[in-house]
Amino acid sequence: MPQSYLILSFDCDTEEDVSVACEVHSKLLDIGITPVYAVPGELLKKGEKVYRKIHEKGAEFINHGGREHTYFDKKHKRHASCFFYDQQSQEELRKDILLGHQTLQDVLGITAKGWRTPHFGTFQKREDLKFLYSILNELSYRFSTSTSPLIAYQHGPLFKKDGIIEIPVTGIYSEPLNIMDTWAYFAAPDRTKLPSEYTKEAQELAHFTSKYPTLINIYGDPSHIHDKPEFFEAMALLLKTAQNVNYTQLLEKTYEHIRTF
Repeated sequence: MPQSYLILSFDCDTEEDVSVACEVHSKLLDIGITPVYAVPGELLKKGEKVYRKIHEKGAEFINHGGREHTYFDKKHKRHASCFFYDQQSQEELRKDILLGHQTLQDVLGITAKGWRTPHFGTFQKREDLKFLYSILNELSYRFSTSTSPLIAYQHGPLFKKDGIIEIPVTGIYSEPLNIMDTWAYFAAPDRTKLPSEYTKEAQELAHFTSKYPTLINIYGDPSHIHDKPEFFEAMALLLKTAQNVNYTQLLEKTYEHIRTF
């Protein structure tokens, strides 16, 4: 890659994300960033008006499965994760991938070409990815962004495997193997990281990308950061040294450099 690129994507896994997505999207457009959206099909239907508006502003949407994969834990008064892919049969996984694909067509008129696995950190085994890619190939998908930072160190920031281009997510600058997500800095009830540290990590990453061509592929949840100025400051810092693109644009710019394994 001849220069640095920044991809920001949002996993919109709760109805709380629906309520703030337009606000967050507008703030980022003002900075100069157009995020990519990964929305489970059932939530895409519930937030159809919101996500249609965002789509009409040029945002890329990728398949994030059909079923909701969080629930509201009344005891702890917060959302919790469910429907982990590593706990489902291959038949259930196929159904969920196809449901997400069909819902994007029905709601937004999109034939998706990219994928992110729900709770992808639990679905990293070689046999898991091999099965996943077989379904994505059936759907003529080009890419997945469903692997951890470790994979990027093993194979590169994007690579082709079993017919699918995989784009691992980016790690924290000071903790390269840990994912730089918004949950850890802004939302986890037991978090030890501070919002100000998120901005500092972005600053260090921006300094690095000013010297070395880098792909920054980070994600978060809109509900975690809609009222957190530190997040938007971090994005502005990254944008100083990296060009914002979506996944499809990235592949157009870098395809000739992608290695096959």
